Amino acid sequence: MSERQARVRWITINRPERHNALDRETIFALKDAVSESADDEESRVVVLTGAGRAFSSGADLRAGREGQSASNEDVLEAGFNAAIRAVWNLPKPIIAAVGGAAAGFGCSLALAADIRLASSAARFSLIFVQRGLTLDGGASYFLPRLAGLRGMEMALTGELVTAEEALRLGLVNRVVPQEEFRAQVADYAERLAKNAPLALAAIKASIHRALGSSLDEVLTYEMTEQRRMSRTEDFREGVTAFLEKREPVYKGR
Repeated sequence: MSERQARVRWITINRPERHNALDRETIFALKDAVSESADDEESRVVVLTGAGRAFSSGADLRAGREGQSASNEDVLEAGFNAAIRAVWNLPKPIIAAVGGAAAGFGCSLALAADIRLASSAARFSLIFVQRGLTLDGGASYFLPRLAGLRGMEMALTGELVTAEEALRLGLVNRVVPQEEFRAQVADYAERLAKNAPLALAAIKASIHRALGSSLDEVLTYEMTEQRRMSRTEDFREGVTAFLEKREPVYKGR
């Protein structure tokens, strides 16, 4: 389910009866919703969340028994891996709003987002090892970048990590009381959406690029991008608004 509220697009994994487990239909719908949000000029920030009490319990293992396997190779690459790439490459900030359990691929999906906001009821688990599997969904890439080698224990045990422990490890940015979660996520996303959209996209791209670059390469890239940004209407509006002591009105140009 995908809907826009003001300048924020909300994408909701909507299978609460299965704790938002991802079958073939759901993962392709999720991938498409994230990809399509890139072309929505009215939305500047995307929030990814789950319906009901869970964020996502990961791949739907029951689906295979019902003839809707979510584990064959074409679904893994064109569905699950493509969804992670869509999140990572989206030229807009994407927030994972984790209000409950995020397990297996559901945890990997949250880790792929730019910002993770967790309710006090959130729980995280890379449960793969308890099912005789290795990590997937890019968890091997995201986990050490967020938690360093401290995240190794989480991967090797598959045990649940509370929201507060996830905050300590660096896996989430903030923990919000459960009863205030939706309202605080909406407020946070809208405040983020007030910023210049071209700048948001450029900053995300710059940080991603820096993960595999030397300092000299980063400095050169930043200089090139700063020159490009300084020629935009948004930059002129930002300076003018500052001098006039008012809120800027950015148009993404």
